[in-house]
Amino acid sequence: MRIWLIGADDAGSEALRQLQKNPTIEVVVTDMIEQPKAVTDRLIDKIDSIETVTQMNINMLARRIRPDLILIDSRALKRNLSRLSGGMVYAEAFHNEIAAASDFPCIII
Repeated sequence: MRIWLIGADDAGSEALRQLQKNPTIEVVVTDMIEQPKAVTDRLIDKIDSIETVTQMNINMLARRIRPDLILIDSRALKRNLSRLSGGMVYAEAFHNEIAAASDFPCIII
């Protein structure tokens, strides 16, 4: 099974920790920053790519990555938008739009 983890903050790091228990699961990790929590906590050495995933490009990126499942770490985007007025509400709506636009199974964690 191939899982695409978008964002490696709190929820993404915990999902990654659990997924690593099964060596047959391949996890491709992308984030908007080079050193997300999963890297600083040394769960992984580095992320696979730095990407800003939107509802406009999720399917193009997913066709390249070919995941069986997409997991979106809801805290990763909120981390970057928390300083904006209304940023948290925007981040939640943005995640829902990404999941709705995806042609692949997508879960927001």
